[in-house]
Amino acid sequence: MIKLSVLIKLQISYFVAGLAYNIVSYLFLITYGQTLATTPPLNGVLSMLLYFALLIPAMLKHIRLYRILMAIAILVYGYGGIFVHIQNYLAGSTLYHSTLAWFLAIAINGFGLCLNLLAVSGKFVTDQE
Repeated sequence: MIKLSVLIKLQISYFVAGLAYNIVSYLFLITYGQTLATTPPLNGVLSMLLYFALLIPAMLKHIRLYRILMAIAILVYGYGGIFVHIQNYLAGSTLYHSTLAWFLAIAINGFGLCLNLLAVSGKFVTDQE
């Protein structure tokens, strides 16, 4: 079992990685005229900020709400962050700046998905336990 505080820190690291990816994607857009991925960078940044907001109930020890929100996050971020990227890549790898950019999008979101699955399944202990 993982401590809730550790799980939240890992989820914050997912947030930071996703945020950084989208900021770099924006920088690539203004420098090279192409984003790293098919996700518009501003949408990606807003999506990651929303994800961070979903973590607030856990920080406030509202565990039931946190687990419900993480179930929603699995659907939204699993679909948009993994399935859509795979589907887009199969449709044409030129939609991404590079294979590495595509792989990083999948890896970052796969990491987040694993953490969200831990949260939903309740495979953590609160710090009081």
